[in-house]
Amino acid sequence: MAREALAQGRCLLNSKTLRPIPLVATLALIAVLVWTSGCGSSSEPEDGNRPTTHPGAPGQVEVVGSIPHAGAAWTEGLIVEDGVLWESTGTPTGSGVRTIDPETGDVLWSVSNGDAFFAEGIVRALGRTYVLSYKAGTVFEFDREAAQPFQPLARYEGEGWGLTAVGDALVNSNGSSDLFYRDPDTFTQLSVVPVRFENLPVERLNELEYDGQYLWVNGWLTHFIYRIEEADPSQVVRYELPADFCTEGDPNGIAWDEAEGLFYVTGQACEDILKVRFR
Repeated sequence: MAREALAQGRCLLNSKTLRPIPLVATLALIAVLVWTSGCGSSSEPEDGNRPTTHPGAPGQVEVVGSIPHAGAAWTEGLIVEDGVLWESTGTPTGSGVRTIDPETGDVLWSVSNGDAFFAEGIVRALGRTYVLSYKAGTVFEFDREAAQPFQPLARYEGEGWGLTAVGDALVNSNGSSDLFYRDPDTFTQLSVVPVRFENLPVERLNELEYDGQYLWVNGWLTHFIYRIEEADPSQVVRYELPADFCTEGDPNGIAWDEAEGLFYVTGQACEDILKVRFR
């Protein structure tokens, strides 16, 4: 209010108040008029338009390389393990798990589950490889050497989308604006964390990753990736992937490579896997 009152005071002098006055006073008056010439078009923004530096301010994406995404697969989960990329893929007519060379994009091995279930997120943690299902309500334990590579582990309600691990818990998304912490043996829900950006719920949370400090999650049907501080989920930063990335599909899939200090991002029917750093 004090700033508004000062601006109004500056503008009280106008042409209707001018009278013949001595030269010195005239020069002083000219100086005042120059000082007040900005009245009515102040560079000070309205409160609602003032730039923000709150934790939700957009971050920057640095693309440092790319590799081919073999077959432009329908990516549902992406992780880095033992120096290679692990990818879970899902469609109504066939799903599976495969590994990819992070330097060439070559598929190293692949295991299909046929049309048994629509595979979703994947994580390797606590001595197991977990694979979610989209609508089957089951989390599977994957072992490519077993006679039956996909073994049902536990049941859950609702849909399965993204999956990662934080400490001794699993964390999954289901297409809503919430993240669910779960017991790794029974998949029992332990807690729910709502995710908001600029005071609005972030809907369609999809593929997940955890880098030891932040949870990273794709916003399905967008080019947005959200960084959520695991210790304080109210701290959210949004990043936007390049507009010319995955133009024929939907970005989904983010994997942290601690050894290289970068992330791999790809998506459903994307032709490339990008290597990026988030600033």
